[in-house]
Amino acid sequence: MTYHFEMYEPFYGSFVALPDVYGLQASYNVVITSPSGTKVHETHAQNEGKFHLVPYETGRYKFCISLNQDRTASRYVLARDVVWDLHVGHADHASDHAKEDDTQALWHYVHQVESQLQQLRATQSYLYWRERRHRMTVESTNRKVLVFAVLRSLALVLVSVGQVVGVRWMFKAGERGQGGGEPHLATHDMTAWRV
Repeated sequence: MTYHFEMYEPFYGSFVALPDVYGLQASYNVVITSPSGTKVHETHAQNEGKFHLVPYETGRYKFCISLNQDRTASRYVLARDVVWDLHVGHADHASDHAKEDDTQALWHYVHQVESQLQQLRATQSYLYWRERRHRMTVESTNRKVLVFAVLRSLALVLVSVGQVVGVRWMFKAGERGQGGGEPHLATHDMTAWRV
């Protein structure tokens, strides 16, 4: 992506990588290059980030965002979403709008408030998508823990049922081995103990 900026016209932005369908996070490299080819900003292996720059030359700046295969959990080609947000600050054009000297300061403050409002909106968008990505990660982890707990409980129930069936089978095999239907129990004469 390329954008044209005037000298000393500040710009700021952010990016947030959303998890793929399996809940895996991808890491990205972001490089911003000036019209002369100089790298003015570089981010490596991050899944979210913010930048705020003031260009020192007029021209088209190149924004390159690329997937970092070394730091990404899944190396397969999956659909990935990245929320990209870029805002350009406003220069003071008070002289174009105001004709009287007393309103020039007012326009200056209006443009400052507008610039700060845009930066606040960009930060709000960044925090929203960051919170959404964290929520998706927590929900994915919660699902995995729930499935593991259900499987573990099911295995425990199956082992218990298996033990009960095994013990019954051993008792029935012992009865058949003594050669009769009635188990051999020692009977004691209780009359000798009566007083």
